Amino acid sequence: MELNRAVADNIKRIRKSKKLSMERLAEQSGVSRSMLGQIERGEANPSVAILGKLAAALKVPAQVLMENDDFEALTLYREVDTKPQQLDAGKVVLRPNFFYDDVTRLESFFLDLYISAHYAPEPSVPGCVCYATVLSGSVSLQTEGKTFRLIERDALRLAADLPYQFENMTNSTARLLLVYQYLK
Repeated sequence: MELNRAVADNIKRIRKSKKLSMERLAEQSGVSRSMLGQIERGEANPSVAILGKLAAALKVPAQVLMENDDFEALTLYREVDTKPQQLDAGKVVLRPNFFYDDVTRLESFFLDLYISAHYAPEPSVPGCVCYATVLSGSVSLQTEGKTFRLIERDALRLAADLPYQFENMTNSTARLLLVYQYLK
């Protein structure tokens, strides 16, 4: 998204979230109602001074008005387009679900643990958090000197920058969804 459009969208979104009319924001900021309308439609390129006035009136840092994350609200990944990793002599299948995204700082995987499978990944980068949800089966999770038995629909958040291990506890395949969040 171009910066002009991002500024327009940010001002309009923040103004509406604060339940301000264009007239009220114009009055509080000292920017004319017509100029504000042009900015919100992306027709005018506001000066730094105008951005400063609008940011002060909206009570947000000026840089927030210029954020341009290029976030795509709708993204489709098909299983056939991903390549799974086979680990533990083929008893573990790790398949990407959503690839790492710089905007959300998330990535996710499906983890299939066949009978007697163990999955012990290398610790992640500092500050990484894993949200593990059991989709089917039963698993044991060992981390930080503790053991948790998780059954279908159980979910657990853990520090992924510390050692951890999943083990299938049933005589059938256990399937999990792993979502990794990389904190700033």
